[in-house]
Amino acid sequence: MSLDYGAAVLVNSVAEEHTYIAAHPCPCGGRWRVRLQALLKGAKGRHYDRVDAICRQCGEYRTFLFDISPVFAKQTL
Repeated sequence: MSLDYGAAVLVNSVAEEHTYIAAHPCPCGGRWRVRLQALLKGAKGRHYDRVDAICRQCGEYRTFLFDISPVFAKQTL
């Protein structure tokens, strides 16, 4: 599966990632359970967090992609 880095959701913290995931439930209405979280480095020095989740209700899988570059920018100041 190829990831669409252009569609990544821009966040400033891991807490924002979890808030986003909670606000976007599975189409069946179920809540997501995080199965895997991975740091990825993309083009132009951008940093991304890939979060693979499974629906607690129906078992559907989904990958969320977050642009966490602002987090790294804060660390280099």
